[in-house]
Amino acid sequence: YFENGDGGNIPRTQFEYIRDHLGYRLELRRAEISEKVAAGQDVAITVELVNRGFSTLINPRPVILVLIDAAGRIVGQTQAQADPRQWQPFRPGDPEFTPLTHTVSAVLTTTPQTPRGSYAVGLWFPDAADRLQRDPRYAIRVANRNVSWWTSPQGEYGVNILGNVAIE
Repeated sequence: YFENGDGGNIPRTQFEYIRDHLGYRLELRRAEISEKVAAGQDVAITVELVNRGFSTLINPRPVILVLIDAAGRIVGQTQAQADPRQWQPFRPGDPEFTPLTHTVSAVLTTTPQTPRGSYAVGLWFPDAADRLQRDPRYAIRVANRNVSWWTSPQGEYGVNILGNVAIE
């Protein structure tokens, strides 16, 4: 937060720090994805996140892992058993304010008919309301500058790209 892309210092005031950390601020720490799977097999995904903000999410929000083909279509998705409203920045009462790591694990199932090729794997935090779910303006984007943001060719979704998987 206090360094630019080259590692040099960026001067920021206390007010800027507070402004930028009000609410939640999810940072992707690590994403582990199966590198190769055969069509019909599962793609195992584990994601570790840290909330660098001062609070958690207020409203319920699904945590969905998606598989995106080369044509820009979501061809698979699974909802993880996770509630980001519970992702505290640190354990309440911790005098050291040690950041908590929140782990999301899920499996994306492919079918035997899934075409071979490279697929992007993404983490999607859509709004829970049906009418806003596919609007990328309401999806959560992680705070990392090196995580790609994907929207469909129709301008829908809003997915954090975690990496790729090869389906053979």
